[in-house]
Amino acid sequence: MDILSLLVNIKLYIYNNININKEYYIILSYVLKKSYIWIISNLNYIFNNNELNILYYLLIQRLRGVPISYLTNKCYFLNFSYKIYYDVFIPRKDTEIMVEHCLYLIKINNFNNILELGIGCGAISISIAKFFPYINILGIDFNVICLELSKYNCKIKKIFNINFIYSNWFSKIENKKFNIIISNPPYINKYSNNIKEDLRFESYLSLYSKNNGLNEIKYIIFNSYRYLLNYGYLIIEHCFTQINLINYYLSIKGYFNIKNYKDYNNIFRFTEAQKII
Repeated sequence: MDILSLLVNIKLYIYNNININKEYYIILSYVLKKSYIWIISNLNYIFNNNELNILYYLLIQRLRGVPISYLTNKCYFLNFSYKIYYDVFIPRKDTEIMVEHCLYLIKINNFNNILELGIGCGAISISIAKFFPYINILGIDFNVICLELSKYNCKIKKIFNINFIYSNWFSKIENKKFNIIISNPPYINKYSNNIKEDLRFESYLSLYSKNNGLNEIKYIIFNSYRYLLNYGYLIIEHCFTQINLINYYLSIKGYFNIKNYKDYNNIFRFTEAQKII
């Protein structure tokens, strides 16, 4: 079977799944290790049995709902590609907005010490390091796979200003202080009616939190203050339904200049607050 024939079969059997039809080329490029241009220029290319078996397997997994990033071991964030594994959270495009706010604060304040809580595949910290290669960034996670994957992505991208620590939030930070603490923590209430994505295949610990999704967020808010330098910022991602309680927690902890930002769907998704003594 050649490329064109397989594409026709896919359209016939899963004609109502637009994403699969588009992602066919991504999966095909991954299996054949060829570019999109090469593929559309060689539609008569005949698969060998091994290639065909892998293609069928990946397409079936995608139809089951497995994210394409896990199938191809690649994700994208702020126009950079990252290696990704199962059990590591896939960074979302909306989170780019939070990073852009962080970059702005670094630039206008000449900040040079950043802490990321829960580094995942390293996308947030590496994006910051790409724009500011001379500042100091510390990334922490209690998932060893995340730490090793982030180190790998740093090595591939020649990033040298990020250090990594195995830590459960602040447990191994000791007395270090930072200009910015940024985090996309678990914040989903597993019983919420607002979950629209198919999240079955992603890391449970990276997504879900107790107490209506606020357990980790509340912990970070109430413990981050002592690790921030004066005039430093806490930047955190959250669910839009949590915004009032988050603003309240920040206020009673003593944070100032609390600002809420919307994502690409025009719903509140990020909050920043400043420590001022």
